[in-house]
Amino acid sequence: MAHPDNLWLPALLSALATLHAYLALDVLGRVTRARGAVPVLWLGFGAAVLAVGVWATWQLGGAIPAGLGDLRGAAAFGTAWLAAAAALWLMERLRTPSPVLAGITLGSGLALANRLALDGVTAGPDLAGMLPCAIAGAVLALALRGPAPSRARAGLAAAVLGATVVAVPWMGRAFAGGNAAVGRPDDAGAPAAAAVVICALVLLLAAVVLRAQRELARQAAQIRGELEAARQALVHQAFHDVLTALPNRAKVLAQLQELLPQARREGFEVAVMFIDLDGFKSINDTLGHEAGDAFLRCVADALRASVRPRDTVARFGGDEFVVVLERYRSRGNLSLICDKILAQVSAPVVVAGQKVTATPSIGVAMFPGDGEDPAELLRHADIAMYAAKQRGKAGFCFYEPRMIQQASERLALSTELREGLARAEIRVCYQPKVDLRTRELVGLEALARWAHPTRGALPPSVFIPLAEDCGLIARLGETVVREVAGQIAQWRAQGLPLVPVAINLSMQEVQGAQFVPALLRTLAEAGIGHDAIEFEITETAAMTDVHTTLRHLRELDTLGFRIAIDDFGTGFSSLSHLRQLPARAIKIDQSFVHGARHSHHDREIAEAIIALARKLRLHTIAEGVETEEEARWLLQAGCSTGQGFLFGRPLEPGQVARLLVERPAVRTLDA
Repeated sequence: MAHPDNLWLPALLSALATLHAYLALDVLGRVTRARGAVPVLWLGFGAAVLAVGVWATWQLGGAIPAGLGDLRGAAAFGTAWLAAAAALWLMERLRTPSPVLAGITLGSGLALANRLALDGVTAGPDLAGMLPCAIAGAVLALALRGPAPSRARAGLAAAVLGATVVAVPWMGRAFAGGNAAVGRPDDAGAPAAAAVVICALVLLLAAVVLRAQRELARQAAQIRGELEAARQALVHQAFHDVLTALPNRAKVLAQLQELLPQARREGFEVAVMFIDLDGFKSINDTLGHEAGDAFLRCVADALRASVRPRDTVARFGGDEFVVVLERYRSRGNLSLICDKILAQVSAPVVVAGQKVTATPSIGVAMFPGDGEDPAELLRHADIAMYAAKQRGKAGFCFYEPRMIQQASERLALSTELREGLARAEIRVCYQPKVDLRTRELVGLEALARWAHPTRGALPPSVFIPLAEDCGLIARLGETVVREVAGQIAQWRAQGLPLVPVAINLSMQEVQGAQFVPALLRTLAEAGIGHDAIEFEITETAAMTDVHTTLRHLRELDTLGFRIAIDDFGTGFSSLSHLRQLPARAIKIDQSFVHGARHSHHDREIAEAIIALARKLRLHTIAEGVETEEEARWLLQAGCSTGQGFLFGRPLEPGQVARLLVERPAVRTLDA
């Protein structure tokens, strides 16, 4: 080793050893993350870098005379490599890294390597003198390095280990009582040159490998990040609705699976609300799916605004939503929440430049009384929602056990209706409309009847709402139009005087894209004119989505079909909208006609309707006239046409034929 007075040489050698130590210790952390044979390769590589640094430092400093080709030099290198590999393994592969044990292993290896390299040399180093220095330096360096050091600590650890490598042979010679320098042979230049070359190559290789590994690690981390982001996106998509970003059916079921056991343990309340939008289909069909999607997003926002942040609002698909509430305190509070949802969701919104609205029907089921598991709660809330629809829509119902039987009955009836349409079980009866003054026939109203094979004749109040809910109203309406058109053609062929026949119309029918083409095709096949058919639409339906209703009704009016507003007085008509409707007549609801016998309020309302119609130049028709007293009062009030049991019950087509012959008509159709 160089004389202590030549401080530049120990400093230079320490820098060289420090660089090797830094690169060797840099493999720590890479071994833990690797799998398979890769950790062994990293350990061997790091140990080799450190062993080359040890051998080169000692060779260049003159601490050992033997090169790698010499047995002693090879033994020293091998010992240093094994000691370094063992120390690195102890630092990384043990569950609890031990810098003391690893430092003793490395320090002992360094001391032994130097002793082997100088075995047989006169005044060789004292092993006992080297061990304390080597072990102390190695333990300190590895302790400083630690499992996750900063750059400064990693550099300091490498510097300590580098200084230890340089100091080990010097301490051995000093304790041996000899000169710190080892005499070089005359041909010592060759091993030194080889050491420089090997050292440079190893350093370059180590730098390249570690740089490449860092780049690969960076790319791998980036790929892992992208994969994790993709995984999270897939998980989010699997549990959330794409359109509204609300939780979906799977998310709600998973949440309820966790929430219900907790509610049972802690004794708090959980309620499920099933919400369906009444009238959404007309928005979709009329304004397009993009407008429908925009409306659904508005509904989602309204629902979120109606409940607390901790409550869950989910979309189940289509126009169905679910709200999960916990700790709602009382059934009365649930009613208030339902009222708030009804108000928020029913508020008109502007989509595609038009103001539209759809009212919600809400079914409520409460845990644990209405269901013990998520599927049962949701099913009962759904059943309650359909009960709300049956009671008039735009409202809410709490689940009751009897609703299951009603739902089963409804499901069976909807299946039977579908089969009944296929088997032509729908029949049409006709109720007369007469001039109140002359009692002459002025028209007929077509009334559908279902001739059920086992339940008997079913009235429209039973199967019309069912047809609307299960998507059969278009087929039913087409069946009625076809029956009426065919019957009118048959009466005409018999030479009977004809009067207009009124057909009740659902807005779901008229808003269908195929309604008008199918209507015109049916009339053309029957060979009858447009004035043979009149359409009646209820006031409530006419006031639902007014702008869309106006467009479709005006199309029918342009084609020559007369339109009447049915059940007038039971809805919430806006006079400005009523004035715009292409209606030629309004029908006074029978409740006012019957109520006029006992209530002056009902009488005044009916008389006000007649006066309003006269101002708007609309024809008035009174429904449900059953007594002569009612007929006289209506005539005196200015109503010109009546319909009810006083003038005839719904008649079969054959009975209508006799009526057309026996009772002259004020206005007949051209044959």
